Amino acid sequence: MDSIQCDIPEAASSMRDQVTFCIKTIHRPQCCAALVRSILEHYGTNRPAIHVLDDGMPELRFSTNCPTEAAVVDQLIETDFDIGLSAGRNRLLDAGETPIVVFTDDDHLVTQRTKLPELVAKLNKHNDIDLLSALSNDEERPRLLQSNGHRLRIHRGFLKQRGSIRWCHYVGNCFVAYRDVLKAIRWDESLKVEEHWDFFWRCKVAGVNVACDVSHSFRHEHIDPPGYKRHRPQFLRRGLEKHGLKKVIWR
Repeated sequence: MDSIQCDIPEAASSMRDQVTFCIKTIHRPQCCAALVRSILEHYGTNRPAIHVLDDGMPELRFSTNCPTEAAVVDQLIETDFDIGLSAGRNRLLDAGETPIVVFTDDDHLVTQRTKLPELVAKLNKHNDIDLLSALSNDEERPRLLQSNGHRLRIHRGFLKQRGSIRWCHYVGNCFVAYRDVLKAIRWDESLKVEEHWDFFWRCKVAGVNVACDVSHSFRHEHIDPPGYKRHRPQFLRRGLEKHGLKKVIWR
C-alpha cells in the first residue's frame, strides 16, 4: 500500500475549519480505509477534517487493520461493540465543532464527480437548504414523504428544482448539512436499522429544508459486514409504533 502523507500543516487546509467528514464504521475496516484514501487523493491539503467512529469487534477495528489510514484521521473514536448507526452518528455530531458535516456510509468513495467543495459552497449559498445530498452512484434520487396517518409513502419526486438541485423530503446516505440542524433532529438511538426514514420524516415535521443535487455523486459498491442482517423487523415495528403508523410503502 502506498504511504500516506499525514504531516499536513493546519494552516494549509481551508476546508478543515469549516467541514468535518464523519464516518461511522463497523467490521469494514478496508472500506473505511479506502474512503479515507479517496478523500486525501481528491482534496489533499484542502480536505475536510476526518472523524471516524468505530464500534467493531477488536479483531476488526479500523485502527488495528488499517493503521496507516487511522493515523491520518483527525479524530478516531472507538466505542463499545455495536452501539448502532444512530448512536454512532450522534456521537460524531457531538464530537466535532465545524459548522458543516459530511455523512456517508463507510463503503462510499469520493470521486471526481463528488466535487465536495462545490457541494459545500451550494449549501452555503442557498439559505433555503439545511441538508444537501449527492447521488450514490446514479441512485438515491430525491423522494417525497406523505402520510395519511396510517401509512407513510416514500416515493420519487421533488417539490421544486433550480438547475441541478431538487428540493425534496428524503435523500440517500451521502450528504452535507449544518451540524446544528442535525443536532436538533438527531438519530433515534433505539433504531439500529430503519433509522433513515424515521430521521427524514422527523426532518420534514420539523421543517428542515432538504435537497439533492443530481450533478454530484459518490461511488458506492455495497459490501455487507460479517454477520450483518439487513432485515430486522423488530426495528421496523418500533419505528411504526413510534409514529402511530401501520406500514411504510416505497412507491
